[in-house]
Amino acid sequence: MLRKGKSVFVVALLLCLTWAFSAQANSQWRELNVQEAVAIALENNLGFQIATLDWQAAQATLERAQIVGDEDMLTEAEKEWEKAQEVYAEKRDELKDLVRTSYQQLLESETLVDNAALAEERAASQLAMDENKYKAGLLSSLDIDRAENSLFDARHRQEKTIIDLETQRMKFNEIIGLPLDEKVLLTERLLLDFVPFNFSLEDCYDLALALDAGVLGAKESLQKAKEAVRIAQSPFTPRVKLEEALVVEEKGKIGLRQAEQTLYFGIRSDYFALLNQVHSLEMAERSIKLERQSLQAEESKYAAGILSNAEIVAQQEKLASLEEQYSAELSLYTQARIKLLQRIGKYEPGESHEE
Repeated sequence: MLRKGKSVFVVALLLCLTWAFSAQANSQWRELNVQEAVAIALENNLGFQIATLDWQAAQATLERAQIVGDEDMLTEAEKEWEKAQEVYAEKRDELKDLVRTSYQQLLESETLVDNAALAEERAASQLAMDENKYKAGLLSSLDIDRAENSLFDARHRQEKTIIDLETQRMKFNEIIGLPLDEKVLLTERLLLDFVPFNFSLEDCYDLALALDAGVLGAKESLQKAKEAVRIAQSPFTPRVKLEEALVVEEKGKIGLRQAEQTLYFGIRSDYFALLNQVHSLEMAERSIKLERQSLQAEESKYAAGILSNAEIVAQQEKLASLEEQYSAELSLYTQARIKLLQRIGKYEPGESHEE
């Protein structure tokens, strides 16, 4: 009796949620792709606004120092400006990554709602079939209880995914700086599809060399050291200065090699981690295909009275779990793929993400 009462409550709650979604569907939604979401976040995100204020303050201090013309004041202002520039750029990149990740997570939440609805539909169909068999005297009340429990659990999972989706929507709005209750429709649906990564490891490393901050910083230091050596080679410069400059130049060469090696191992790690995720997705796809075929075969056996409803229910729940797992793994792969494309300078938001 308690179980039936809870089932009625869950159904009523789902009807309310469904009505809420229908009402939202009829009202105005703001359509956003990834690039548009990033642009809004750069204007409205509260944390980034603080970083912008600090950056503007450092710029104003530098401009005042330039007007005053005091050398010490100008040197200090330039140091603060460079530091503010670095922090501002770092916060900007962090926010862009956060928006892209949140965008993908929101898409994943939408997919989980769809998967949960399919699982609930399978469980409801199974219960209807079992009830007909029970009326015909082919099943016991225990079989009906088992099917009801499966449907009850499927409805709870569906309810949870809907609530999680609403929470994810509010978190996404908070990140990009929109009102929590504003309706946002994500239009970049390709992020839900598997897109292969067609660059080789060597291509990734060569492309990243031109962008990596560590390598670029090491090259700049080496260039300054070479310039210092050139100046120290003047006949009017003490020999000790030349020796010191040569040591700094050699350290610069070593530092550049170290930065290049660090970059290589970082790219290598990300590249092969991405390949492992591709393998996991392929295995998940094969498992889902196999379990769907198994479910169809077992449903035929069940209709013929060869299998019990316990085996059918277990197979349905196994398939639902695999579908959820695939969605989660696809989200992780997509995020890792975008991150590596960003690192090698080959990702453009709003495009098809094909190489």
